[in-house]
Amino acid sequence: MRIVGFGQEDTRSLENTASRTVTVTTPVRSLVSINFERMNHALTYYNDRFDLKPGDRVFVTGKLEGVIGIVESVTTKFRIKISEYQKVVSLAQAPMHGTYSPKGNMMRSYDSNALSPDEFRKWILPPAAIDEDAKEEILFGDGYEIPLEDPSTADGVDPAVFDRAIDLCRSGKIGYVSFRNGEGKAFVRGSKWYEIDFSIRNNMLQEAYCECPYAGLCKHLLAVSMIISVMRKHDDLDLDRDFTLIEENQFWNMTRHIRQDITL
Repeated sequence: MRIVGFGQEDTRSLENTASRTVTVTTPVRSLVSINFERMNHALTYYNDRFDLKPGDRVFVTGKLEGVIGIVESVTTKFRIKISEYQKVVSLAQAPMHGTYSPKGNMMRSYDSNALSPDEFRKWILPPAAIDEDAKEEILFGDGYEIPLEDPSTADGVDPAVFDRAIDLCRSGKIGYVSFRNGEGKAFVRGSKWYEIDFSIRNNMLQEAYCECPYAGLCKHLLAVSMIISVMRKHDDLDLDRDFTLIEENQFWNMTRHIRQDITL
């Protein structure tokens, strides 16, 4: 597999896997050992909501609320005082489904059953953040228009911001891009994950909005337009079809933590 578009190359082979339906499991009460990023030891939590297995990604209560943890081990042999333990509250993952192929530094799908924006959110955001977003009133001003033929010619482009957008593309920070039923959604990792809305008409990103605090045409919007522009020019993306793009490292990291197959 050769990664094109931003000078990256990967020789990883693709497994020939077949899609199947995910089975809903019954919760199993357990004590689970969980490791968190930037910690050199695991912590123990009580679980009564899921049938957890090593490798599962979870969110917990307590001081590490909102931080994704990876289950290291699970035991059902315990006797505890429940008041002494924080709990596992949700899985930081959603079912993966659909058919994907490697294109550039993204995994591309034209499958209507591919991972949806709401499902991608579950991989990156704790449930409290998703619930808060659902409750909060969202206000819109005028959206940006970015020509896909050459995003650098968009009104309001700051050359320094454009260079940072290129860095986002090269470093794989564009985690997810989706265009379905005339509506686009993207998630780009900055100091946190930023959500982007857009439409595509007349070979332009139109009605493009980013939730980051930058007062201008931001690097996140420009980076999304660059990825779409580069893939379109290399015939790796048909803008007349609904599509889903997942950054390749993000994709493989997600599939590593699920217990069902997808089609490649």
